[in-house]
Amino acid sequence: MYHILYVDDEPGLLEIGKMFLEQSGQFRVDTISSAPSALTRLNAHTYDAIISDYQMPNMDGIEFLQTVRSSGNTIPFILFTGRGREEVVIQAINHGVDAYIQKGGDPEAQFAELSHRLNRAVTRERAERALEESEERYRHFFETTLDSVFISTPDGRLIDFNDALVEMCGYDSREEMARVSVSSLYANPDERLTFLEILERDGCVKEHQTQFRKKDGTILDVLITFVPQYTSEGSRKAFIGTIRDITLQQRAEEADRETSRRLAEIINFLPNATMVVDTEGVVVAWNQAMEVMSGIPAGDIIGKGNYAYRTWVLDGRHQFLLDYILRRDTEGIKAAYPHVRYKGNIVKIETPVTRRDGTQITLWVSATPLIDRNGEITGAIESLRDVTHQKSIERALRESNTYLDAVINNIADPLFIKDRRNRYVTLNDRFCQFTRHTREELLGKVDSDIFSSDEVGIFQKNDDEVFRTGEENESEETITDAHGTIHTTVTKKTRYTNPAGEQFIVGIVRDITERKMTAQALQLALKKLNMLSSITRHDILNKITMLRGFLALVKVREQDPRLLELLTKGDNAADAIREQLEFTQMYEDLGVQAPRWQEVATLFQSAGSQLPLRGIAIDATVPGISVYTDPLIEKVFYTLMENTLRHGGTVTSIRLSAEEIPDGLVITYRDNGVGIAALDKDNLFQKGFGKHTGLGLFLSREILSITGITITETGEPGTGVRFEMVVPKGAYRLTDLRLNPT
Repeated sequence: MYHILYVDDEPGLLEIGKMFLEQSGQFRVDTISSAPSALTRLNAHTYDAIISDYQMPNMDGIEFLQTVRSSGNTIPFILFTGRGREEVVIQAINHGVDAYIQKGGDPEAQFAELSHRLNRAVTRERAERALEESEERYRHFFETTLDSVFISTPDGRLIDFNDALVEMCGYDSREEMARVSVSSLYANPDERLTFLEILERDGCVKEHQTQFRKKDGTILDVLITFVPQYTSEGSRKAFIGTIRDITLQQRAEEADRETSRRLAEIINFLPNATMVVDTEGVVVAWNQAMEVMSGIPAGDIIGKGNYAYRTWVLDGRHQFLLDYILRRDTEGIKAAYPHVRYKGNIVKIETPVTRRDGTQITLWVSATPLIDRNGEITGAIESLRDVTHQKSIERALRESNTYLDAVINNIADPLFIKDRRNRYVTLNDRFCQFTRHTREELLGKVDSDIFSSDEVGIFQKNDDEVFRTGEENESEETITDAHGTIHTTVTKKTRYTNPAGEQFIVGIVRDITERKMTAQALQLALKKLNMLSSITRHDILNKITMLRGFLALVKVREQDPRLLELLTKGDNAADAIREQLEFTQMYEDLGVQAPRWQEVATLFQSAGSQLPLRGIAIDATVPGISVYTDPLIEKVFYTLMENTLRHGGTVTSIRLSAEEIPDGLVITYRDNGVGIAALDKDNLFQKGFGKHTGLGLFLSREILSITGITITETGEPGTGVRFEMVVPKGAYRLTDLRLNPT
């Protein structure tokens, strides 16, 4: 868990930031309201990262950052502020900020980004620190190892070396040693050429025995190992290697050299760290992997007894597995290692070990006795494999799975993951509750094991489409739970491919059963209301027809001009009522039917076919455009063209065009009539405004607004009308991109 210091002068932001960051379990957040107080806190506590606001009293975020960096502190520092000026960003970068995040927008996404940046910054800082420590360990090894270590140029000049090389070769100083060519160190200078040929053939020279000549002419028996280093372009730039003086060892072990060498060659190339001891505990083999693991060169330990092979662990008294093997202490093994496993004479365990430098590692250890032809134990061999990294990965995987389970189980909607064979591999608790099946009943099963054949067919069709196209699919489905209840759902499915190339379906289910039932109830209510409206309208129209008939009969018999004028006004009023009733008949289904995709050109042509447009040139340059809108949109085009005929004067041209803009699509209707007076524009779409029913443009605007389409009139009086309908993104489709500009 990372320890974070969060600095902001706004208590509310500190509170919500702490809540968001700590809910993942990755962070422990301390909050503080001023930069000076934060500096004091930093002197007393250790943190993994700092989050700071920019604009704070007494000391702003940049000054705070500058103070932290000037003290030599390289802690990851993230500026989290509402100020987005470029100069603030530049200042922050110049003073060593690790990340800059601007406040605002969706809090969940914002704090998720902050969490991601924190993780990345802390991980990077720890990696850099680890690299520095690694370099320090290398330098420590270079300076303290008993072996001579050198770096030389391909032409044989020494670039760097440790003091052990100076001492081994008998020179008085590093400066004197630096002037010596590598070739002159060989007793036979031509042997260096032989080693270069080996390097060309094998890629390295590994513990080759040769002879060196000291400054005073003394011949040394040495083992030399070196490998080439290359530039980024692939050319050889240097050799790095080690030289071990084996002169005394050669003389002391001459009698046993052949046997020891054969055994060492066998063991030395084993990939696992391996050591061999005799019955007295004297080390007789110590391979390179063991050298790396223990930090002890083979030459320093082979031939030594008194439990010398234990000295590389922190507790030198700790018994190794081979100690029990040599004593044939089976009960001791079981007591020390309860999870021991046997395979014939081979004993296998897993155990933690702490090196002398404090490093903790986990080892897989196997050991077996060495038995001669007489059945007597002559020693024991133990092999060790460092599985620390593997265990770390396994632990991280377990933690990751635990974290993933926690995340998906906190999702309110049912969630599932299927593999390429359509088997359920991951489910959240809500999915189990929704389907009323236990997790055990679902995991590893396919849809046909759980759901009806009709439902399975739809599921598999949608799954196959997502696997095939890689595109997200969102569709309405039905799911029958374990109790037989049928749910109507909207299921969103996405394809996910893991690093191994395996494909999965990730699905999120939204139960819309109640919403569908509500919508159906509303549809039924609207249907009944429309039926009542239709019956009522029919009866009223019949009465109006009768009224106008009676008025017509009276007008025939009446001679008084004044009464005739009144009768005419009454008849006109009745006719106006009739027109309004007939007009409402056209729009009684407004918003009742669900919006759908409709082709603009077809709608416009259909509306025009219902009007007497002879003598007017019609230009509809809207090919391949569909809009998502109420089915009554045709009435909008009908109203616009009818108004042109009624109020446009002498009109000879009507044009419909479209143009895509950043906010969506503009569909423009225009004619070349008299246009609309400036005083009328503000009231144009008001209910009851106009020279006829006063409802046409009002209802047109209402029809378009159902799917977010707006309509305005932007024409100039005297030059014709210009109605612009703006369709938002997502509510139109283009199959022909050749749109004419308006």
